[in-house]
Amino acid sequence: MPKNINYTPIFNLVSQPRLSRFDVFFSDIEDKDYKRFGIYLWSQHASASLYPLMQHLEVLLRNSIDREARRRFGDYWWDFVNVDTTKTNHNNFKNGIRIALRNLEKAWKKAEKIKLGISQNDSLPATSQVPNFSHDDIVAATDFGTWKEVLISAYHTSNLADQDDFLWPKSISKVFRKYNAFDNSPNKAREEILNVVNELKDYRNRLFHHDCIWVKSKSTNSQNAIETIRHKINVIEKLIMSISPVTTNTLSTWGVFSHAKRICSTHELKLYINMEPEFSLEENEPEKIHEHFNASTTLNKTVPFSFKGKALGTYALR
Repeated sequence: MPKNINYTPIFNLVSQPRLSRFDVFFSDIEDKDYKRFGIYLWSQHASASLYPLMQHLEVLLRNSIDREARRRFGDYWWDFVNVDTTKTNHNNFKNGIRIALRNLEKAWKKAEKIKLGISQNDSLPATSQVPNFSHDDIVAATDFGTWKEVLISAYHTSNLADQDDFLWPKSISKVFRKYNAFDNSPNKAREEILNVVNELKDYRNRLFHHDCIWVKSKSTNSQNAIETIRHKINVIEKLIMSISPVTTNTLSTWGVFSHAKRICSTHELKLYINMEPEFSLEENEPEKIHEHFNASTTLNKTVPFSFKGKALGTYALR
């Protein structure tokens, strides 16, 4: 990292509580301003590498549940599937649907007022009728937490005579094609998947709200902090695989998992806090770079080098 920059004005615009999170969990790294800023930048790149994984997971989980439930119970299946109202939080999923509908109505009213040239503080005319939102509109307006709630025991029955009316366990093998990655028992697998989705929901909120993405309670130094991130990558990969093995294989082929693991590594962190090239490449020796390709491909790491005074790096895209 450039060492001749005055980082104090930059740090002055970052809250001290935020910076202190880095100071505590990366205390094993020498306290230099340029290294501190390097850690800060690395954490942003690490977060960015997890976005595609989390977004794929959200879409897969939502659509896999919805597709099977829609096939069995119809478009607005949440109004027809049986729910055990004696179970805790039995109404949470339907509340999520209601919130989605309210948000759709709110957005429609705002757009309608703009179209009619009406102030947002004024009421719409009586002739303006809120539309009936489609199934797809409603599902798209739900959040990740909504789909966690349909995995709870209120949507499950152990009574064979009632299984056609409940979502679980009848739909488990359709929604989670490899549910046995968690447990061979459909009910225990659902419970394990619910625990994982709960864990990832909290993690997703931290990720999307720019909080630190390492698990603080298990981190004592940079190595521990990074290992907690890599654990989350593995958990996301396992859940995606349980829903859609073909998606997992495709993401692996495109290098999405390996990219995240390359960025979320102690080696990559060191590049951000001490960008020293491993070798220098001159114009008359292009063959020299072949000696260093092995680390990029087999070890899944970035190999830094200098060329014409510029800091460059090689790594495998996929």
